[in-house]
Amino acid sequence: MLQAALAALRQANDPLPDDVQSAVTSMRAGRWVYLRDTAHYSIFLPITVHEDAQAYAVKSLTTRLRDMTGCSGLVLQTALMEYAGSVVTDGLVGTVAYLGPGYRESYGEYLAQAKAQGQFYQTRLPAVTHAPSPGQASKPSRSPATKAPSVKAVKTVKAAKAVKAVKKS
Repeated sequence: MLQAALAALRQANDPLPDDVQSAVTSMRAGRWVYLRDTAHYSIFLPITVHEDAQAYAVKSLTTRLRDMTGCSGLVLQTALMEYAGSVVTDGLVGTVAYLGPGYRESYGEYLAQAKAQGQFYQTRLPAVTHAPSPGQASKPSRSPATKAPSVKAVKTVKAAKAVKAVKKS
């Protein structure tokens, strides 16, 4: 649909500027964990844990997310896109859920793992990788016999609890 809409705009002699078209085509809408703010960006994490932890330094186009939502430590629906050398969100936010201190701590550990793996993205979104289907997702074993080097895919909001389990094994 996106390509058809862009073609229709070009045909009507009203094409999008190249930077806006590039941003729109890079857009990833979904549910994200908005963990906290730094002086220059907000930290976003995927809601689903993957073996390769990922985190994003996200800037808002106009109004800071914290100013719109009143706080950080949230699960929200929004879109991320690449624009002007940064990962940005346009401020259209829906379905906010507040995270308690345990969840925030768990996601903080997941953020540390993403940074350690070199998967903290500030200027671009990584290539899309598809998460396993719910039937394929599994929690890592807590038994000492399991020596997994990284987090297994887990369908849970407490992402970093899986990281702790792997570290303990």
